[in-house]
Amino acid sequence: MKLMKHVFLFYFVITVLLSGCKKSDISEVKINDYKSLAAEFKTPAAEYTTAPFFVWNYKITKKEIDNYLNDFKEQGSSQVFIHPRPGLITEYLSDEWFELFKYTVEKGKELGMKIWIYDENSYPSGFAGGNGS
Repeated sequence: MKLMKHVFLFYFVITVLLSGCKKSDISEVKINDYKSLAAEFKTPAAEYTTAPFFVWNYKITKKEIDNYLNDFKEQGSSQVFIHPRPGLITEYLSDEWFELFKYTVEKGKELGMKIWIYDENSYPSGFAGGNGS
């Protein structure tokens, strides 16, 4: 009997959730044939590639940015997360840091890449560097 209640509840919740969806809310992906599907796997859109950390933990320069982004792109990644880390010699959030970040975004656009930021610089965002208590 308990199982029946759970099954009924499950179907009820699903029905309620789906009843709020209009057909226009659901996007449909159509792949016409295997050849098209295979092509999508060979050259996926940027948002479907891996997104590795681009760790900034030393003196970052435009030359280094160019080298790393080109390398990420050559390896099949069309997006990266800039991740400031301990050891960063370029002063964090300085004018130079923002200039280099902007440069990275511009270089990413040039290469057809998405540039994200994982910006907690060693501090969980809820604690802002404090002890969390």
